[in-house]
Amino acid sequence: MTRKYLLVVRAGDRSLHPGWLKPAEAQRLWDLHISYFGDKDAPFGDLPEGITLSREKGPKYLGLALCLKTHPDFLARYTHLGFPDDDLACDVAAWNTAFTVLDEIGADLGQPALDLRSFFSYDIVLRRRQFKYREADFVELMCPIFSAAFLGEVLPTWTLNKSSWGLDYVWRAIALREGRKIAIVDAASVLHTRAIGKGTQYSAANMQGATQHDEYDDVLAHYSITDTSRRAIRGTRANGSVLT
Repeated sequence: MTRKYLLVVRAGDRSLHPGWLKPAEAQRLWDLHISYFGDKDAPFGDLPEGITLSREKGPKYLGLALCLKTHPDFLARYTHLGFPDDDLACDVAAWNTAFTVLDEIGADLGQPALDLRSFFSYDIVLRRRQFKYREADFVELMCPIFSAAFLGEVLPTWTLNKSSWGLDYVWRAIALREGRKIAIVDAASVLHTRAIGKGTQYSAANMQGATQHDEYDDVLAHYSITDTSRRAIRGTRANGSVLT
C-alpha cells in the first residue's frame, strides 16, 4: 500500500509506538519507521506491513539525522514526516488526524496537541478542545511534523548540538522568515507519559560532557534569537469559524 505520510520514531526498548498501530483494523494513513537505539536483535518482533526498522545510536536528533542520511528516499516518497518521542501514547486516529489537518491547511511545521494529563514544558501545546487547530509561532521538539520541502531546509540544524535544545526556536525563525504556516492540531492529541528531561536523550554517554542549557544558549546566540515567547495567532473551530 502506498501512503503519503511517515512517522520516524527514535525508539528504545520501552517504546510505546506499538500502541499507535491500534486498533489493528483501523485504516492507517502513514507508514512507520523505527530508528532503534537499543541493543536487542529483534526488539519488536515481526514487523507489520508498512513498518520498517534501522539502528542508530545516540541522542534523538543526531540519530534521526543519521537515519535520514541512510534513507534519502524518505523525503522523496512522503509529503509529510513526523518525528515523535517514543513515550507518547495515542492510537492510529490521532496521527491520521494530525497529518491530514496539517496537509489540508498547508502547514509546513506542526504537531498534535498534548493531552491535558501530559507531562509538559509549554502550555501552548496543551490541547484546546474548542479548536480544530491553532495557527501558532511555535512547535516543540517532542513530536514535530514537517512538510518534506521544509524538512529538507532545516535538516542541517539537527546536528548543531547533542541535546537538540533550542532547535525548535531555530525552526520557528526559519519558518517565520519564509512566511510558512505553523500549526498545533487540537483535533488530535497525544499523551506524554514520562517526566520531562529524564530520558536517555540526556545521559552522560549521549551528552559527553556538554549541558543542555549551554547548548541552548549557544544555538540561540548563533542565530541571534532573543525572543523565546510562544504565541497562538488564531484558532479555527470544527465549523470553520475563526478566533484571532
